[in-house]
Amino acid sequence: MLLNQLVTLRIIQSLWLILTAYWVVLAFNNKKSVYRQSWLARMGYVVPLILASMIISRLSLGKIPLLPISTFGRMIGVLLCAAGIAFAIWARTILGTNWSGIATVKENHELICRGPYAVVRHPIYTGLLLAYIGTALALWPTVGSLTLLAAFILAGVIKSRQEEKLMESQFPDAYAAYRKKVRGGIFPHY
Repeated sequence: MLLNQLVTLRIIQSLWLILTAYWVVLAFNNKKSVYRQSWLARMGYVVPLILASMIISRLSLGKIPLLPISTFGRMIGVLLCAAGIAFAIWARTILGTNWSGIATVKENHELICRGPYAVVRHPIYTGLLLAYIGTALALWPTVGSLTLLAAFILAGVIKSRQEEKLMESQFPDAYAAYRKKVRGGIFPHY
């Protein structure tokens, strides 16, 4: 078998490890925050992920297969995961020192409109979502993975809206023009 489950698992783990290592290294070189969202606002996008994880872990529903796992499915999943992680890394690189894990305004904050930000307004979420879909397809195509996908999408939409409100207040005219030009938030929209 060209791509068995163990090889697939190791490839997927390596891709996520590369992303994590890159994030950790770059996390130490960011601009100072001028404003950070409240703990309560953060819970708006963290709670759906926690609830979905709890539901999946408590119910056998999470183990019901949606698709059979095949070599072709594994290959497509690995390719989607790699593409998503590459897209997220590209977006993180372009965002540079303006990045933060929470909705934040930085000193001398810049509105980034180039690279993947010219395709979607939240390309890190787009990349992570694609990487998750690839991971689920390659390793775990179940009702549980679909439930977690729905929670990821909900969390991404909530967090992206919080970030957009901050950018609208920070760059009122420029952000309005950017939203008109780049209509897709997480998903490309033409």
